[in-house]
Amino acid sequence: MQAKGPQNAAPVSDSPAESSCLTSNEDVVGRIVSPTLTCAIPPEYGVCIHAAQYQPTEPPIEDRFSLDFDPIQNRLIIGVYDGHGGPDTSEYVSKSLPLRLLQHPPSKHSEQFKDLDDSILHAFKRDHSFFRPRSANWIHNAQLIKSGSTALVLDIDLKTLSGAYANAGDCRLVLCHGGVAVLETKDLNSKTPSEQERLVREHPKEDQLLVGNRLFGRLMSTRGFGDGYYKLPTGFLGMEHRRYIDTLSAIEKPGKIPMNDQYAPLFFAYKTPPYVTPTPQTGEHQLEKGDIIIMATDGLWDLISTKEASEIVLQGAAETHNDLARYLLERVKALKSPGDDVTILVIQV
Repeated sequence: MQAKGPQNAAPVSDSPAESSCLTSNEDVVGRIVSPTLTCAIPPEYGVCIHAAQYQPTEPPIEDRFSLDFDPIQNRLIIGVYDGHGGPDTSEYVSKSLPLRLLQHPPSKHSEQFKDLDDSILHAFKRDHSFFRPRSANWIHNAQLIKSGSTALVLDIDLKTLSGAYANAGDCRLVLCHGGVAVLETKDLNSKTPSEQERLVREHPKEDQLLVGNRLFGRLMSTRGFGDGYYKLPTGFLGMEHRRYIDTLSAIEKPGKIPMNDQYAPLFFAYKTPPYVTPTPQTGEHQLEKGDIIIMATDGLWDLISTKEASEIVLQGAAETHNDLARYLLERVKALKSPGDDVTILVIQV
């Protein structure tokens, strides 16, 4: 499928925003896919967006991306989301977060990240209160807690080209200007020294917090949505947390060892949640015509550096390749086949 740029965009919708994300995995395992983009950006803005994805294994791809344009505010929100433990959280966040962000100025990004995650946790806890019955959506609400997702969004005012980014996790944004990479976001996971320092500072005297550079020896994500295992309260003598884990284990897929069967070794050091935060690192940058932006999940950055990726994309732009995301992924895949889902968005301003 060929990604659509603004030159053949459909008329602007009357709805406040449109979104696009690849959810089908039909016959795509082991090959590069260029999803068709449906976000209707008026051609006068001259913005061109390319997308490419790669799924190395049979389970449904857990990555998602989103493109949402509000014609009233002239705001474009672009996002990439790296799911783990299933696609439920990344799917939900990719559809819900951009629409929330569009209702508030970019200065409120952090607040909206937190509010969305709080709403996910609240829905699950409400379903399992002693004082009310479960809702009709209780399994869906539990799935959003059982899986998790990082999120990286770029919010662009298309009239002024002012850009604001928010990053909760280890997806990465790279901005190329004047032929070089001038900005990149920091990967935020349990291997990042600043994240390790933050966790130790927020949870002092918890010696088993980081084991083998993973949270409790298991999870690499330290920022993002869902992952209720590492956010839900302990309750009296840990009984409330154990009850929640029993519920989540009851909806585990066949063939997987449920967490309640591993509770003692996994959570013996679980004392002061939450250990995973949805709070993003944020920043602003004034974009200029001719800038090129790469946004990708960590499946790309496990294989290639920022410098290498920017050089490939800039070379592709100089050679007028018409799909820079696919060009980048093809070049990388020729060197080493990805072992993780990969999603790449390339934005030409």
